[in-house]
Amino acid sequence: MSLERQHLSRRRMLQAGLATGAGLLPALAGVSAVAKAAEHEASGGGTRVDALIAALNTIGKPDCVDAAIRLEALEPDTAGFDLHLRRAGLDAGDARVLAGAMRKTTASSGAVLRSFSASYNSDLTDAGVIVLAQAFPVTMTELGLVGCAIGDAGGLAILEWARTALSPRMICVEGNLFSVDIRSRFAALGQDRGSLLVVV
Repeated sequence: MSLERQHLSRRRMLQAGLATGAGLLPALAGVSAVAKAAEHEASGGGTRVDALIAALNTIGKPDCVDAAIRLEALEPDTAGFDLHLRRAGLDAGDARVLAGAMRKTTASSGAVLRSFSASYNSDLTDAGVIVLAQAFPVTMTELGLVGCAIGDAGGLAILEWARTALSPRMICVEGNLFSVDIRSRFAALGQDRGSLLVVV
């Protein structure tokens, strides 16, 4: 729906609220949000994390909407940001939406994702973690995926990202379903890269 059509729809809501005396405050809030968006678009405004903000709002879960609000509050010239979605009820479908937005954010040479945590989202599983790991920027330094029902396939995807990461400092992936072999690979990664703390 175009911004203009959204504005007309909100205006009708406001008129209905005035006519019935009910629902006035939600209608006013809706008009205010649309007016703000219109002003932002007209001024050529935009942030370097717009793709992630849109993705989080598309997912629509309360913690994701809260994270979108935090990203919207970033200064336009912010160099780096964190995205923490612990216990947010994420699943593999949500991970695909986030991964696409991460790629767009990285490709637009915008702000750098420094720290990402989606710990305690047990519905992520390998399917979600693999698509996320393939989208993680090499500049990311901290990763938390504790208790996400990740098996060996997801573990290998994380290890692959970690090998290409420029200067990872912390990877926390305990409470998952890794085999002894994958656990030993994570331990070896921590030993090979002295500045990296790995908790598995």
